[in-house]
Amino acid sequence: MARRDLYSILGVSRSADADELKKAYRNLARRYHPDRNPDDDDAAARFREIAEAYETLNNPDQRSRYDRLGPLYRPDGRPPSPDEVTDWVTDTIGGMFRKRKPDQGEDLRYTLNIELEDVAKGDERNIEVRRQALCRPCNGSGADPRSGKVECDNCEGSGRAGGRRLFRGQCPHCDGSGEVTVKKCNSCSGSGRIESNESLKVRIPKGVATGQKLKLRGKGNDARVHGDPGDLFVIINVSDHALFQRRGSDLFCTVPIRFSDAALGSAVEVPTLSGKTTIKVPAGTDSGRVLRLAGRGLPTIKGSRSGDLHLSLEIETPQGLGEPEIKALKTLNKSLGDEAYPKRRAFADHMKSRS
Repeated sequence: MARRDLYSILGVSRSADADELKKAYRNLARRYHPDRNPDDDDAAARFREIAEAYETLNNPDQRSRYDRLGPLYRPDGRPPSPDEVTDWVTDTIGGMFRKRKPDQGEDLRYTLNIELEDVAKGDERNIEVRRQALCRPCNGSGADPRSGKVECDNCEGSGRAGGRRLFRGQCPHCDGSGEVTVKKCNSCSGSGRIESNESLKVRIPKGVATGQKLKLRGKGNDARVHGDPGDLFVIINVSDHALFQRRGSDLFCTVPIRFSDAALGSAVEVPTLSGKTTIKVPAGTDSGRVLRLAGRGLPTIKGSRSGDLHLSLEIETPQGLGEPEIKALKTLNKSLGDEAYPKRRAFADHMKSRS
């Protein structure tokens, strides 16, 4: 059964049309796609959840059935079992008698763009976050600190609504506080919070990947009354690199080399995340050959090991040749003969057998 609200999963209202659903789905699917979050089980689970929510809400018949059944909805169309109905009723009624949790501030999200080099060595960044902070003059009540509140006439200051004792709830006029606001606080205009810019330091661990979240506890919005503040989730986005492609903790780099370097062998300078190094290209190297530098990739998120750097050698054909160069290459080609190209010779032999 649908335990989480499908509209909340996609971050849309219950009145959202097909275009809004598609836009929300594409944005979330792009962020949590497994290709962008390798080795991240949380992101994979979130991606499946997003896909299932969109599949249901994008189908008019399934969406209508979900709107009617809510948490009792089943994707296969079968009615809920008696045990499932019992569990739902138990959860619902049990929630009526649980002690109400204090108000809590909203969580915030912040996207932090970093470079691949930051993933290799870790870093610290200072960020500025705009958040809702508790209004100090009224202490979050929203009322003028001198004469802004009076006793609630409806509940006579008790905060409880009338009725039978077992089913008495909080007073709807004062939300259980026993007081009502008659004059708003000038500082926050009655909201209990004010906008504030806060500078925070974020520690970026080694090995992070795009889509991973860093949690700063208590750095979200302050609660409207007296609850705990929300948390700040810093979403990592690793920028594309000009030389390296990342696959997990391994790095891949295409290294163009000259024909003469491949034929004769050569020492070639190649990049690493920490600078550069020199590799030996063996004589007779073919284009596409991959050389591996062990441990020169990225560290894993737990820091127990590092990946490898894979260097794919690509023989570059010279461009813009003049007449002397063309003549020299023709002479070289004639002097080499087919014996210098065993793969080409084998290919020609197979071609002879074809009609």
